[in-house]
Amino acid sequence: MTTTKAVIMVGGGSRGTRFRPLSLDRAKILFPIAGKPLLAHTVDAILEIDSIKEIILIGFYEPSVFTEFLSQFAARMKYSKRECTMRYLKEFKALGTAGGLYYFKNEIMSGSPDNFFVIHGDIVCSFPLQKMIDFYEQKTRENGSKKLDAILMGVQIQNYDVFLALNDRDQSSFGTIISDAKSKKVVHYVEKPETKMSDTINGGVYMFNGMLFKRLSHAKVTKITAASTNPEYVDEDVISMEKDILENLPEFGNTYVYPYTGFFAALKTPSDALYANQLYLNALQQKQRTGRSEAGSPISAIPLGHKRTSTLDRVTLEKPSATIIPPVFIHPSSSIDKAMGTKIGPYVSIGPGCKIEAGSRISNSIILHKSHIGENSLVRNSIISYGCKAGKWTRIEGTGVTIKKSNKKPAGPQKPVESGACQIIGIKDSGNISILGSGTNVNDDAYILNSFILPNKNIRHDIKYESIMKGGEQVCI
Repeated sequence: MTTTKAVIMVGGGSRGTRFRPLSLDRAKILFPIAGKPLLAHTVDAILEIDSIKEIILIGFYEPSVFTEFLSQFAARMKYSKRECTMRYLKEFKALGTAGGLYYFKNEIMSGSPDNFFVIHGDIVCSFPLQKMIDFYEQKTRENGSKKLDAILMGVQIQNYDVFLALNDRDQSSFGTIISDAKSKKVVHYVEKPETKMSDTINGGVYMFNGMLFKRLSHAKVTKITAASTNPEYVDEDVISMEKDILENLPEFGNTYVYPYTGFFAALKTPSDALYANQLYLNALQQKQRTGRSEAGSPISAIPLGHKRTSTLDRVTLEKPSATIIPPVFIHPSSSIDKAMGTKIGPYVSIGPGCKIEAGSRISNSIILHKSHIGENSLVRNSIISYGCKAGKWTRIEGTGVTIKKSNKKPAGPQKPVESGACQIIGIKDSGNISILGSGTNVNDDAYILNSFILPNKNIRHDIKYESIMKGGEQVCI
């Protein structure tokens, strides 16, 4: 049994409205996290499975959005001699979280794959794909080689209240999986329950085989029937993975959950980007410490003027020395002034062509390409978009919400956890960060606190708890 394909649902129907102003410049799925686009993290995990020869992107973005990404992928495969192709399939309209799978059935099933992955593109995790394959094969053997309906990645939440607070979500924002404790067979699935039903939530990573399309066809017929009587409320083309497929799978009795205990988040809002940056930088640092590395990891991105070292824990600068607190990602084309007092980290990603001047202090922030941070400035809990310029002695920050892990040891035997599972420190909500839209200029000595500034604005005075919109309109947040 060979897994030869992976499908990534990249969305695009809402055009990333919750991710604004960051989605005004590029698709959310391509926003840089820990030095590379969010989509690239998912693709890199898929490429670790040697048997996968095709990756299909499905969404409602214009094809031009992915032109550069697809070109870079093709060049990478040619250079590495890895046999894998990638293509983008555009829906004729926004078809929901599963409608695109139904519409592009022939493309997905070409070559008759034994099974394939379906992954939501906004998921942040360590992607235990090989473990899911092994689990799939194990359950197939236990079932006398009978085909399974699906394997769902179920995220095991060890501290549910902390998880909800950290992700700025309530209970109803997640699908809940209830399974047999021993066999892991799914007995019940509820999308966005009003009350807590389980500590296992839907992680947005699935393994399917051709049986999926029987379920999709049944869902399609149901939609057509419903639309014929309620055309104003039901769109027969829109199919929900969660409501129309997953909620109905348990009745067929051959769906299982793979228990995942690693780090997890979903990229929905700008604050999620900072949290995702923390998680991926932590994971990359841990890989470095254990002797495992990957192309494009932060260790290959040392600031200009720095001496290269073998781990993320040690970054040596020529004297006089700035301070680098790992984990950080700094693109090699960016310049960090090495003067005493300059302090970068932890949890900082700096894109290509940036300039950070002497005495600047940056922590828990993302700074995108060709941005300039002036002397003695502070950037904290913030996202600085493309081509921004902050003057001298500026202060750009979000207050953030830090939630620390409890020191109390839970009772009973403890399960081993995957890389990064203990990381639960982050920003609670988007009202506690600051964002500079692309091309924004901030005057010397200005103070920006918990504010969103849309692109191409000139900020000449202090801004606190405001959104600076088009035309200079200011809206309290």
